[in-house]
Amino acid sequence: MDQYEQCPGDPDPTNTPPVDPRKELERVALPEAVITVQPPDGETLVNLPTIFSTQAQTYTAPPLDVLGQQVVFTLTPETFVWHHGDGTQQTTDTAGRKYQDGDEPTDLIHHMYVKTAQDLPVSVDITWSATWTLNGEAQGAVDGTVTKVGAAQQLDVLEAKPTLVN
Repeated sequence: MDQYEQCPGDPDPTNTPPVDPRKELERVALPEAVITVQPPDGETLVNLPTIFSTQAQTYTAPPLDVLGQQVVFTLTPETFVWHHGDGTQQTTDTAGRKYQDGDEPTDLIHHMYVKTAQDLPVSVDITWSATWTLNGEAQGAVDGTVTKVGAAQQLDVLEAKPTLVN
């Protein structure tokens, strides 16, 4: 039987500390969770569907050096929690999309405000799942998820006043 010896200076393959992907995932800078609101410009109307969307797609994070090993995470958006600013929220599994001519608002992520308000903080939180590689070899899914809390934007809910014109 052949016996192999390790050369001096080579790392000890039996002494490589394990990488904890869950712990390392916490170090990854996630994409910003930016909400888009329609109508634009921070104003909407009572009893008008207000449409929400965001940009989120599968993302490969820059490599991390972990104890001399290269770890790469690929993140996928899983859930979106939309905070309407009026004490309500909704959870979806899509990022939504902007309204386009011909769309029915009910086919989009939307919320109907029932009373006027000023400076409502609206935002979206995105929860990501991840897979990882270690030194270029796939390791599978990371247990658990990470969430990026979105920055709030201010929204005013106004009431339209009918006016007669000649």
